Amino acid sequence: MIELLVAMAITSILMVTLFSLVGQSTASYTQTQRAVNAVSQARAFIQFFDRELSTRLPGTPLVHEKQPAASGPSSSERIAFVRALTADEFTETDPGDLGTSIYYVAFSSDGSRGESPKLFRKSLGPKETQEKIIEAGNTPALPTVDPTKDETIIPNVLSFEATPMFRDTANGGLTEWVNGSPQPPSVVELEITFIDDSSAQRFKTQSEWNRLATAPRDNELQLVRTFTRNIAIAK
Repeated sequence: MIELLVAMAITSILMVTLFSLVGQSTASYTQTQRAVNAVSQARAFIQFFDRELSTRLPGTPLVHEKQPAASGPSSSERIAFVRALTADEFTETDPGDLGTSIYYVAFSSDGSRGESPKLFRKSLGPKETQEKIIEAGNTPALPTVDPTKDETIIPNVLSFEATPMFRDTANGGLTEWVNGSPQPPSVVELEITFIDDSSAQRFKTQSEWNRLATAPRDNELQLVRTFTRNIAIAK
């Protein structure tokens, strides 16, 4: 009888140990898979942004805005640039070969899940590009955007920075470009921070997202992924 009880106790210990190892393995796999997915998503976006920026028309206005009064994701930068349209973007109703791409972060509804911040892309056709950008002078305002209509690029974005920089001839280093800088911008310093869809389920309001973006708890730091890259810009 004693031997049976001992055997049962040993079996129970082994079962608990096994379940613990399986749980740790599953958690490790899930975390690794989330990291892989985040890298793939970031790489796809950076390549897309790089391709668009490479078609920017030199000498056209570049619009770059910061949101100093905002906090959290809403304080992300906004950028707009004129580019050459691809052949499949041409339309008979809006003829022309120039368009404008606008990138910005805004909150939008997720239905019953609440709302979340996303990186959006708005496209202007030739007519609007001519009227709102080309003919607006050296300092055009960022055209009106609409998160309910514009294209979602990346969900669950905590921060987006796309800072134009120019090469300072005095010291050879990069300096933030603004309208009136002595040199045209030569690089965009791109940085994007976001979390995966699974982790995003727990955040439903703007205040929760703002808190995560500005003061994440220790157990939330592993959810946050940041990717950076310098992208050359046509002068």
